[in-house]
Amino acid sequence: MVHLVRNAQRPIWLMLAAFALTGQAPSGWVTVHATQQSPVLSGFAAVQSGTDVTIIAQQQGVLTGVTVAPGTSVQPGQTIARLGGPEIAAALAQAQGASNAANATLAAEQSKFADQLSTQAAVAQAQANAQAAKARLAALQATTLLQSPVAGQIQSLAAGPGAALLAGQAVAVVQPDSGAWVRAVLYGPQAATLAPGTAARFIPADGQPVQSVTLRGVLNKQADGGVVLAFSGLVLQPGEAGMLSLALPPHQVLLVPSEALVLDDGRWWVMLHDAKGDHAVQVVPGAAEGAQTPILTGLAAGDQVVVQDAALLYHRGIAALYQPPD
Repeated sequence: MVHLVRNAQRPIWLMLAAFALTGQAPSGWVTVHATQQSPVLSGFAAVQSGTDVTIIAQQQGVLTGVTVAPGTSVQPGQTIARLGGPEIAAALAQAQGASNAANATLAAEQSKFADQLSTQAAVAQAQANAQAAKARLAALQATTLLQSPVAGQIQSLAAGPGAALLAGQAVAVVQPDSGAWVRAVLYGPQAATLAPGTAARFIPADGQPVQSVTLRGVLNKQADGGVVLAFSGLVLQPGEAGMLSLALPPHQVLLVPSEALVLDDGRWWVMLHDAKGDHAVQVVPGAAEGAQTPILTGLAAGDQVVVQDAALLYHRGIAALYQPPD
């Protein structure tokens, strides 16, 4: 990645001046390619000993389908109620429509590709869009189910059928039967979309053996954006702390050489090489991975980006802004 500052003097000015005098464009570009990645979420975790667990609403809605009462025994992952209402119905309809539209676009691109009227890059992009839309729909559907993250008994209900709930509002308190469970805090948009039953690893800080644990539910969200999750396992020692590591399903990402990225005024750019010539395109990069950086938005598989002297080419149009030193 290249960082340039507008008020830089001699080095950048000399490069820009040389470029303006020679009129020679930098050469060397690469094709953006897609690859499969399996991201890993990790965060601080601690083993809890039978602490009461509060089940909350993850989004605004109306409480429906309550299946428990105080004293009812519940199992990990058991649905105790559902969220409905016009807001959720509208959000689900919109997400379903977006997923249907993405699938239709994918089918159209695949048909055109079969007739040699489309490219593999266009099909790959349509497939990625369809997968993302499907994931958003599944995540939204999951938040409509209020589930117990642990085995135990319903100690109390904070709301009844028909109650209008806000995101983060308590619905029920579960008193665990016995044994310990892991409380973990994870960050990132994927953390809130994890489904009960997802496998993870609890890594004790004191060097004890790594334990396999299973996600039982989302407890709440912290003010800093952290998602608090509950996991259960076979051999857990109350009070033990460590890290929780969770591998996400593989997904397609676009990678470019990090040197192709130029930072200007707080925004990232690449120089796209196509039939129109070389021109700047704004992108949103992810975290660099060695010499490669994933691109979240702004490019498609098959695009070509300039690598050699990308910053010089990007700044050729502002050479007049730089003055030679006295």
